[in-house]
Amino acid sequence: MFEGLKNKISGVIRGFIKKEEAEIDEKKEEVKEDAESKNETTAEEPKNSIENKKNEPNNTETEEYSDIDNSPKENHKSVTDDETQAAETGPKVSENKKQEQKKQEQKERDNGINKKEDKEISEPKTKTEHEEVKSKNQQNYNINLSIKTKIKKVFLSKIKLNDSDINQFLDELKISLLQSDVSYNTMERFTEDLDKKLRDNEFESKEISRQIIEQVRLALNDVLNKNMGSYIDLFGTISNRVAKNEVPVKILFIGPNGTGKTTTIAKIANELKKRSITSILSASDTFRAAAIEQTEYHANKVGVPVIKSKYGADPASVAFDAINYANAHNIKVVLIDSAGRQETNKNLINEISKMARVTKPDITLFVGESISGHVISEQINEFSKFIKINGIILTKLDCDAKGGNAISIAYDTDTPILFMGTGESYDALVNFSPKFIIDSVLPA
Repeated sequence: MFEGLKNKISGVIRGFIKKEEAEIDEKKEEVKEDAESKNETTAEEPKNSIENKKNEPNNTETEEYSDIDNSPKENHKSVTDDETQAAETGPKVSENKKQEQKKQEQKERDNGINKKEDKEISEPKTKTEHEEVKSKNQQNYNINLSIKTKIKKVFLSKIKLNDSDINQFLDELKISLLQSDVSYNTMERFTEDLDKKLRDNEFESKEISRQIIEQVRLALNDVLNKNMGSYIDLFGTISNRVAKNEVPVKILFIGPNGTGKTTTIAKIANELKKRSITSILSASDTFRAAAIEQTEYHANKVGVPVIKSKYGADPASVAFDAINYANAHNIKVVLIDSAGRQETNKNLINEISKMARVTKPDITLFVGESISGHVISEQINEFSKFIKINGIILTKLDCDAKGGNAISIAYDTDTPILFMGTGESYDALVNFSPKFIIDSVLPA
């Protein structure tokens, strides 16, 4: 009995080996044939075309031309009389035609780009970048199973993965997570949890790869939705408070330098304007050079008022004046800018705490870059020690399609991500999408 089973398994293994050797031989033959065919066509094509034209009878050529063109036969006499000359100059003419055709195709491409230019400005750039990342990752996740597992697949409808299968897959996944800006600690914790799930589960033999990918995507989705219990619908909350006349709604924006806070405030103001909700901007960044002018520029572009002071003025007093102005003019929302500050600068952190005490914001939003990597989690946790943060806006996703730091934020903080900035346009603000992040890291 054991001898028979041993022979059967040996036969299966030999079958696998022969099949792989046959596939390798076939690929070698295909490569060889392609190379030979390319050499033959490049070397002999012009010569053959001349010989064929010389050997063709005159009446055949005339018939071919008459089929294409319905003009009188007199127009074809010059072709038949100068047949030899046409044959000799044939390759040159074809080369000229090819060059003209290439120029024409280039013009058409240029014209197509110009026609689509306006549309592309309004579309988020992340679309094409995301597709590139998706196709690249699809190539990386062809699960390579061990010979032992392949043999099991032949005899069993459901199997468990062995250590070799799991370790190889997790090694590739770790690299992908790190390349997607997931922090090292988050990557380690996530893959440890996933390791246990993969070892405990049984997979259908015919769909192992698909089921493993599905398992990882479900695990990522659970992580990204971890903080959604404290999620707030920003515009829904504002609309409800306006309906109850609990105004003005005060929103404070905080975060490090250069993350796009002022542009994000303008995007929020633009969306409120679309919803017929009035707003005012408070230029409370009195520290950074040209910050006041930048806030004023965006306010004018969107078409909302702005309250400003001079550089060096108390930021809290500027915000307080904006709130008073909103009360006096029945403006529903006050959007308060603040100076960008690093979490290590204690003086500026104390200043933002003072602004919060004076203005008593209804909502505080942290604005951070999607390209900042795992550092953003540390920044959020440090800011949270001094001021309560209700939500996060990730900016500059048009610069980076991966956005894997959203996974780190979900693991390391208790704050939900509300929006993603996908460009500099005032309309380039979209709701946070866990699916977008998951597709960037691991396509379905």
